[in-house]
Amino acid sequence: MGSRFTEALWRSVEDVFGAITSHPFIIGLTDGSLSLDVFKEYVIQDALYLSRFSRALALVGAKAPDDESALLLISAARDSLLVERASLHEFLMREWGIEPASIGRIEMSPINRAYTDFLIATAYEGSFLVGLSAVLPCFWVYLEVGKELLKRGSPNPTYRRWIETYSSPGYEELVRRVLEAADDAAEDATARERREAEYVFRLSTIYEYMFWDWAYRRLGWPLRLRA
Repeated sequence: MGSRFTEALWRSVEDVFGAITSHPFIIGLTDGSLSLDVFKEYVIQDALYLSRFSRALALVGAKAPDDESALLLISAARDSLLVERASLHEFLMREWGIEPASIGRIEMSPINRAYTDFLIATAYEGSFLVGLSAVLPCFWVYLEVGKELLKRGSPNPTYRRWIETYSSPGYEELVRRVLEAADDAAEDATARERREAEYVFRLSTIYEYMFWDWAYRRLGWPLRLRA
């Protein structure tokens, strides 16, 4: 998937994608060995992530050069919040007995906070192409990971359902449209802007790796955040 500018973006992160698909967290999803407690923590942090990711998307959408791109990203921002609520209801409320209202009182992990702060700041400060390139890995990496994991399958029905969410035809179509928007924007961008876009794309992809790595290692803040 991808063409022109986005093809170059993906080539620049092939090593990161390889590290993601070979990570113990991802392997544990497919062979069923991942601890459910680790997965629960991941889903909670992902819900917190999507809440802020949707705001970054909305900021990027506001800078779109045309109405079609603006609608695409603003709609995706809305859908991110809907996915968050669906995940909370399906995984936490119904299956795990955790009240969704309590999620907002949970601290974001250090990686989650750093990643979402970076996304929001880049979306606010950068051009449309730079902001779009920063949020793009969340779409694209999850699609490619989902497709890879779908090949492997999982004996765990909960993990299998998560995998299928990010490998559906509807989700792939969304990612295709976002990639097209990035390619179109890159055609009119300066060389400096393209270099910045390439940098933030790789940085966000590394954050994606670190998000899974944090979940697996369960690393929290080294000191108390609140009095």
